[in-house]
Amino acid sequence: DKNFDEESFLVGARVAFEVVLGAYVSGDREVLKNLLSQEVYDNFRSAIDDREKAGHSIEETLVSIQAAEVVEASMEGSRAIVTTKFLSEQVHVLRDGQGEVIDGNPNEIMDVVDFWTFARDVSSQDPNWQLVATRSLD
Repeated sequence: DKNFDEESFLVGARVAFEVVLGAYVSGDREVLKNLLSQEVYDNFRSAIDDREKAGHSIEETLVSIQAAEVVEASMEGSRAIVTTKFLSEQVHVLRDGQGEVIDGNPNEIMDVVDFWTFARDVSSQDPNWQLVATRSLD
C-alpha cells in the first residue's frame, strides 16, 4: 500500500491497544465488536462470558506502552496485514466473587509482550484497521 505511513499506523495501533484492553476488562462487547474480526471477537467474548459466569472480576492496569513496532507487513490481494509488537507494563489481577486474588498481584508491575495483527482492505474507503489476531509471549 503506497499510502501506508508507519508512524501514523503505530499511533493508531497504540490507541487501539489501550481501547481494546479497556473494553475487554470492562466487558464492553459493543466496543470490541467494532474493532475486532469476528474470530477475535468471539474469543474475547467467550473469555468475558466465562469470567462473568464464574463471578470473577479482572483488574488490568496499563501502566505504559514502552514500545510499539511493526514486525511484519504484507499484502494479500487488496488486504494489508500488519503485525505489531507491543512492549508494555501492566498490573494484572483476577479476583473471585469474594474479592480474593486468584491470579496476579495488585502490587506487581509486569513486563508484557504482545503481538497484534491488524488488517484492512486498501481498496475500501474505510480507513480503519481491524484486529485479526493476538498472541502473547507468556
